[in-house]
Amino acid sequence: MVKQATKEALILILAAIGIALAVYAVRPDKIGIAPARVTPGNIQQAPGDIGFSEISLDDAVRLYEKKGAIFADARHAADFEAGHIKGAVHLYAADQETWLHDFLAAVDPAKVIITYCDGEDCHLAPALAELLFFNGFNNVRYLRNGWTRWREGGFPVE
Repeated sequence: MVKQATKEALILILAAIGIALAVYAVRPDKIGIAPARVTPGNIQQAPGDIGFSEISLDDAVRLYEKKGAIFADARHAADFEAGHIKGAVHLYAADQETWLHDFLAAVDPAKVIITYCDGEDCHLAPALAELLFFNGFNNVRYLRNGWTRWREGGFPVE
């Protein structure tokens, strides 16, 4: 009896793992691999402007007009191609293995980076800001509901 129950429990566990892996395989916003530069215990956020935090639309526009920041669209590729902030780069965190190395090599870590996505509850921009921060970028901001607010404000789009 115990042997049969153990066998059935093992089958249920394996089935649950199989279903979880199948769901994860088709999930569009996969959880990224932990950045290589980050190890437990060495993450510190200094006071002041260093780190990642939300930015107001007014401050983002000021930086855009001064060409003082890189704007990074955190949305899916199809959304980016349908329209984005003029001059923005597409950095979809779930595809970080295709762009992260080149981005790290090409961009000064002190450069201000503003990430954005669309929707009040969109988690993609803060997640991208966090990813960039943990990979050495010290001035990363995210613009909540950035795409909608940017378009509604009449600011430059492509």
